[in-house]
Amino acid sequence: MKNIVCFGEVLWDVFPTQKKIGGAPLNVALRLQSFDNNVSIITRIGEDSDGDGIFQFIKENGVAVDNIQLDSELKTGEVAVSLNEEGSASYTINYPRAWDRIQLTKSAKEVTLASDAFIYGSLSARDHNSKQTLYDLLEIAPYKVFDVNLRAPYYTKEVLNHLMESADFIKFNDDEIIEIVTHLIMKAADFKKFSNNEISEIIDKLNSDTQNLEGSIKFIAKQTNTKSICVTLGSKGAILFYNDTFYYNKGYKVSVVDTVGAGDSFLAAITDKLLKGDAPQTAIDFACAVGAVVASSEGANPKLNQNDIETLMKNSIDC
Repeated sequence: MKNIVCFGEVLWDVFPTQKKIGGAPLNVALRLQSFDNNVSIITRIGEDSDGDGIFQFIKENGVAVDNIQLDSELKTGEVAVSLNEEGSASYTINYPRAWDRIQLTKSAKEVTLASDAFIYGSLSARDHNSKQTLYDLLEIAPYKVFDVNLRAPYYTKEVLNHLMESADFIKFNDDEIIEIVTHLIMKAADFKKFSNNEISEIIDKLNSDTQNLEGSIKFIAKQTNTKSICVTLGSKGAILFYNDTFYYNKGYKVSVVDTVGAGDSFLAAITDKLLKGDAPQTAIDFACAVGAVVASSEGANPKLNQNDIETLMKNSIDC
């Protein structure tokens, strides 16, 4: 059992016909709690009915609520979610909301210092208040996991640089890694590490060669001094760079209902396994299966059945 802290947004995902509690840090926290960890979340909610609902939900699901702050001025977070025919989600995120004003408290510092892992995302740094609190906690966190979640226009190159360079482990999806690599190439060019012709050649290759993920991952690891990187590839699985070795999973076939929260559950699963000393291949296989089961269910936080996960993994091996 590990002590894990998740930092950032909690909110309501508002679908066309219903709304559900979500936010990437909360989704990760809930899934990690279901894997028998001691999980805390550092966040902020409004003094409103939506905030009350989130607070009770988090408490009932066993995640520590000691560092959920209350805001008397700003409302609880809310995001409009739309799904395409394949179940892929797009988001409209309201600003500002209570989680944009997370304050640095003594309790937040204590729980971060005592953690085995501190998990954070880029969206939580969109406002200078929560960003500064995050930066301060990153200075003291023993092990830092960065969940890249690029939501335009809520990120800058400078913030991404800081968050990546602070991390011990970074998780991207396949769209995000191309944008990040291109950004890092341009940053290197500013320091005259590449000529203009070299920049054009590298970017063209990245955009045309989808098999070049290994090179992109190594490039990011070198530029940000990050030893562990994982890239999720949707239905095609994931790739993990861990202790200078690559590990792969080709994905599991499921009928997708929606992809909301699938990446969050993937991150929770792979973090759980790696922290507890499982082999990297075991970790990525399990995480891909968890993400697939979540994608085959409605909403970000469906209850998972261990037998369903094991059956999915076994059937894939048998095939």
